[in-house]
Amino acid sequence: MKPISLIAGFFVSISMISGCATTPREAAQAPADEAEAVAAGPELPNIELTPDLLNDLFVAEVALQRGQYDTAVQYYARLAKETSDPRLVERATRIAVFAREYLTALELGRQWIELDPANPDAGQILTMLQVKAGDYSAALESLELAVATAQDDASRYLIMIRLLGREQDKEAGLEVMQRYLERHPDDGAALFAHAQLSLRAGKLAQAEATIDRLLALKPDWPRAVILRARILQVDNREAAALEYLGEVVARNAGNLELRVQYGRMLVDVERPEEALVQFRKVLKAQPENDDILFAAGLVALRIERIDEARDYFLRLNDRAVRLDETGYYLGRIAEIREDYDKAIRWYSSVSRGENYLNAQIRSALLHARLGDVDAARALLHAAQVRTPGQQLRLYLAEGEILRDVGHLEAAIEVYDHALREMPGNTELLYARAMVAEKVGRIDQLERDLRAILEREPDHVDALNSLGYTLADRTDRIDEAYTYIKRALELKPDSFYIMDSMGWVLYRQGKLDEALAYLKKAMELNADAEIAAHLGEVLWVKGDREGARNIWKRALEASPESSAVLNTIKRLEK
Repeated sequence: MKPISLIAGFFVSISMISGCATTPREAAQAPADEAEAVAAGPELPNIELTPDLLNDLFVAEVALQRGQYDTAVQYYARLAKETSDPRLVERATRIAVFAREYLTALELGRQWIELDPANPDAGQILTMLQVKAGDYSAALESLELAVATAQDDASRYLIMIRLLGREQDKEAGLEVMQRYLERHPDDGAALFAHAQLSLRAGKLAQAEATIDRLLALKPDWPRAVILRARILQVDNREAAALEYLGEVVARNAGNLELRVQYGRMLVDVERPEEALVQFRKVLKAQPENDDILFAAGLVALRIERIDEARDYFLRLNDRAVRLDETGYYLGRIAEIREDYDKAIRWYSSVSRGENYLNAQIRSALLHARLGDVDAARALLHAAQVRTPGQQLRLYLAEGEILRDVGHLEAAIEVYDHALREMPGNTELLYARAMVAEKVGRIDQLERDLRAILEREPDHVDALNSLGYTLADRTDRIDEAYTYIKRALELKPDSFYIMDSMGWVLYRQGKLDEALAYLKKAMELNADAEIAAHLGEVLWVKGDREGARNIWKRALEASPESSAVLNTIKRLEK
């Protein structure tokens, strides 16, 4: 029989896995220089490749390829025990970890570290398995060995977090880290890891105390400063976090890492103007910092510094950086400037990413605004979607375009088709109901809104719309009142529901109560339809001058308001 060298050849032919964080297919693939890897490392045993051994290897590999992980683990664990070949033991360990058979993996991991004690992967995987098993003392010793291989603090910290921070049982990882820190109380990497793990475990006071110990050893160390600010932020002490970070930035004006973090925190707490100041300072020192150019562009756009935002996005786009994202935002900027042709060109440059569908929809809306409804619909029909939710957005956008240009029957056809694909979808039912009202199909509106309410009895918009339509278009006034009353209970500060309540009370003849609701709604939002209703109630109460003043102000803001114009025409005839 041939010695182990033939087993090495077998490994090359069937491929060996190189890491435990892989898919089953990846687990069966190996690098091209696997033969060299086999030749290196610990001393290999001299084992004959018997038919039984070869058969077991074959069965194990076929099981792995077919996703039969229990069988693969069983055969590889047996091979590892029989051969004590470190390559087989490593492979068996990784497959057991992948299959989540942790007890078997732990036994294999112990064998692996005995055979190859200098292998950092063996030490790290064994530590992880010992933590899972609750063997904290053994995990601590393995952690010591794993960390000893690191070259610097950063590497040691990464090892600690990789081994202890991925545990679902956060307390377990933290317990091992605490024991390590007791042995090494002034270890900066350990202090940082302990604070990070404490934060993940929700032990904020402990995290803060540990990071303060680290900062006492390394004052203003950027990563520790940022973590301390984060701890304060998570603890709902945002003001303290900002004050602290701002003070450190002032002491270390040239530290761009801290300034960037300060700017981002300012964005988080809705202080975009101040954030932009920080980003500008960073860009003065690093004018081609892509991440900050993009962040500055978003913030500038948010606070309507349109020219500045455009400059940032163009600088990125000209260098072919984040093309899909910058193309979308440059399209938004062109749209804000009402340069619709340019906006469409920018949107058309977006071919992938999270803004792809937004770009297609915005472009379609602009085509429709420019009068080319056919092009708008064609664009939506050609858009690529991957999920039902994305397809829903396209249906809703197409219906909205048709509704806005007055093609109401076509809009209903779109919603009918969409509902055949997505029966009972609330958004489609509501959209169809709103268009049905415009074409006088009150029975269709009522069916759709009742279908929504059967599933979602507290759907505020359905309650309000059904109540308002019944009050406005039928004589079922008392029934309408019950729907609007419930909607207002659910959303008492809504101006549009206050308007509905005012209108149904008016239809019930309760003019003073109606007037109170309509005035309050008008104070919250000077909408033209609310003005039409308020004016009508004032008119009926005899205050015709007051009514005309309300309508006049509404028409100054919305000269083409059909609600106001029709009310005036009806009452002054």
